[in-house]
Amino acid sequence: MADDRPAWAHRIVAERQARDWSQLQAVRALRAHAPSELPSEESMVRQWKRWEAGSMPGDFYRPIIAATFGTVTHAIFPAPSRRDGNAEIVAASGMETLEIVSRLNRSDVDAATLDALRITVDRLCSEYPFMPSEQLLVEGRQWLRRVVDLHSKSLTLAQHREVLALSGWLALLVGCVEYDMGNRHGAESTRRAALSLATETDHSELTGWAHEMRAWFALTTGDYRGVIAASQAGAEHAANHGVAVQLVS
Repeated sequence: MADDRPAWAHRIVAERQARDWSQLQAVRALRAHAPSELPSEESMVRQWKRWEAGSMPGDFYRPIIAATFGTVTHAIFPAPSRRDGNAEIVAASGMETLEIVSRLNRSDVDAATLDALRITVDRLCSEYPFMPSEQLLVEGRQWLRRVVDLHSKSLTLAQHREVLALSGWLALLVGCVEYDMGNRHGAESTRRAALSLATETDHSELTGWAHEMRAWFALTTGDYRGVIAASQAGAEHAANHGVAVQLVS
């Protein structure tokens, strides 16, 4: 029988199992993050089972569940997006998505196309807290394939570096969504690919975020030595970027 539970229900099961917690242990961890007294353990375990079965937690519980797993509310429970991503791209670049794709299929790529592509990647990354994971994963992979295909085009050295960096940002986005959906092995492989691209282009900010992802993965699996190692590596490479604040916080 098909499992039609929402992605967030799969996520909280995966987060709990990654920590090797029983449902009772998860409830006890939840209690430690609650701003006020919660019902009895027996009652909360029943409630936790309903959540894992796909019953949406109320406004009070969603941020507490997210804090229990070391993240923010919208990373587990995406808010409905009121944005029109395609309209934003058109407004910023003057190009429809179809036109951008058509330009990418040409033998050479001009500056306007790269600008439109950069805006598209920025838009996708900013949709992470809002767009459903399944949709974002499909779009992220589609654009990643399109950008990777540009390596076969006639590019200047600067354009080649830009394409590699855009590939890296998309890989980080795809890796985050893969991890959210419980594909931990795939997420780590994607993160490593992004780190390799960052290293190839000597892109310090991208490198920092690749290490920040590793720290996040380690934190959610209880690998605290891994958290320290990844945070130190990221802060060293991205000392002059905002991600460094995230890594040392």
